[in-house]
Amino acid sequence: MPKQSRFLCIGGFLNGSAVKDQGDSFVCVENGKQVTYRKMEIFHQDSWDHDYYVCETATDKQARNWVYDIKPD
Repeated sequence: MPKQSRFLCIGGFLNGSAVKDQGDSFVCVENGKQVTYRKMEIFHQDSWDHDYYVCETATDKQARNWVYDIKPD
C-alpha cells in the first residue's frame, strides 16, 4: 500500500494528516515533481468526515482500503 502521506483527510485528523478544503483537486511539489491530489468521498461509519484527497498514483481501491484499514493481499 502507498505511504499514508498519499491520503489526506479534509477538515479532520486521520493518522496526523489534515488539510483545508482545496476544491476538487490541488497540485503540490514533492521531490521536485508536481503531484496532483484529487478529492474523493469515502463513507466510513466511524468517521465524522468522509472527504479525502488522494494522490494521483493511488487507486480508488487503495484509498478505500486505507480508510477502512484493510491490509493489501
